[in-house]
Amino acid sequence: MRFVIVAARRTGSNLLCTLLDSHPAILCHHELFNPRGIFQALSRREGDFDLGTIAERDEDPEAFLDRVWREARGHPCVGFKMTCGQAEATLRRVLGDRGVRKIVLHRRNRVKTWVSERMAEQLDQWEVYDEDALAAARPRLELGVRDLREHLARNEAFYERVEGSLEQSGQDFLRVDYEDLWTPEQRTRLLDFLDVRAGGMALTPGSVKQNPRDLRCVLANFEELAEALRGDELRDELLDLES
Repeated sequence: MRFVIVAARRTGSNLLCTLLDSHPAILCHHELFNPRGIFQALSRREGDFDLGTIAERDEDPEAFLDRVWREARGHPCVGFKMTCGQAEATLRRVLGDRGVRKIVLHRRNRVKTWVSERMAEQLDQWEVYDEDALAAARPRLELGVRDLREHLARNEAFYERVEGSLEQSGQDFLRVDYEDLWTPEQRTRLLDFLDVRAGGMALTPGSVKQNPRDLRCVLANFEELAEALRGDELRDELLDLES
């Protein structure tokens, strides 16, 4: 079984990858087509597992992708994630391949997605799997409503393109929300979609939450943003303490 996770940035895709990779039947890589590196599954970042170099990947992405599927190491289910803006030609190829199952990951709280992306850009820290690795000095950001709306428009266009392509070609896909990844029911849905038996084991996360729930701790101009969003549903997402 082959699968791909398609997501906007900062929507919980690292969490989802580690959850799936914790199942013995699943090998789930992270961003294999990131311009900065080939981010293999956490379980394969040490040892002799090698998918090749960035140069080899970029020179012949089709051959690289074929190698990803072949290097299963005994796992009946192999996949990876792709995020908005990465390797568009490869994304189109994968979306068009009916033999690859598609998981489309969203995050209902769009404001926290935006803030998390801006924080990751500021710190240049996109993956954290150990609390000791969290950046010690975390700045308070000052962000504007215009940037928020532009960010939302880009992400919405990305999801419309991805899901529209799958619907137009008549392909089934599984839409998953980050906020539901913590529930046993959602994890069961994921395994069922991939035709993998739970086998009585619980999927375990391997990522660390990087930002506090209360955005007052992150945004220096929180009150200004809250006032600017008065009467907008985005204000509820700004004030949300649950996700």
